[in-house]
Amino acid sequence: MRRRELLAGVGSLGVFGGAAGVVLGGVPSFGDGPEASTDGEESEWPLEVETIDARGSEAGTLTVPNDGVTVAMFFVTGCGQCQAHMPHLAEARSRLVDDRGDSLTFLSLTYQSFGTMPKDELRAWWRAHSGNWYVGYDDNSDLAAQYNVIGYPVTIAIDSQGEKQWEKLGVGSVDDMVRSVESVLEADTAAESEAERDANETTTA
Repeated sequence: MRRRELLAGVGSLGVFGGAAGVVLGGVPSFGDGPEASTDGEESEWPLEVETIDARGSEAGTLTVPNDGVTVAMFFVTGCGQCQAHMPHLAEARSRLVDDRGDSLTFLSLTYQSFGTMPKDELRAWWRAHSGNWYVGYDDNSDLAAQYNVIGYPVTIAIDSQGEKQWEKLGVGSVDDMVRSVESVLEADTAAESEAERDANETTTA
């Protein structure tokens, strides 16, 4: 079975059961980083996702990965767990951006297509649930499939090399999210510094 079909199947289960079954059951893992698609086609990399004009967001596209760490949250608007998670994510973001805003991008993506969740409705839901960062659509669940995201809400941290370094399924605690993302940021900064040193040594050798 293709991962995208599996994703859709589990996503449907999450809607039917309020995501509780998926949250309690855990997430199977098939890998954590960029890879070719399972149907033999090469995946586009980096991926671009569509963002909309909403509070904290603007219409356009956002590239994943980018120059820093990306915290991506996958949701559907009818999911109670997703709604409960939003204020926690908002507080964690506020604390993290105060310290590391320049190296951190927050992005929330709905599995729902534009046809089933028009922009006006998504924008209203976003404002009602404390959203204040980039929000948009994961067309065809491309980003979710790339990082083996199953169920919702799922929050992941992706480093500047495009590797998934942390994942949380369900409603996360603010303190745990802050600590986990800070660890990813520190590791990413250290890796970039090491790469710069290696490049300088190669140049001067």
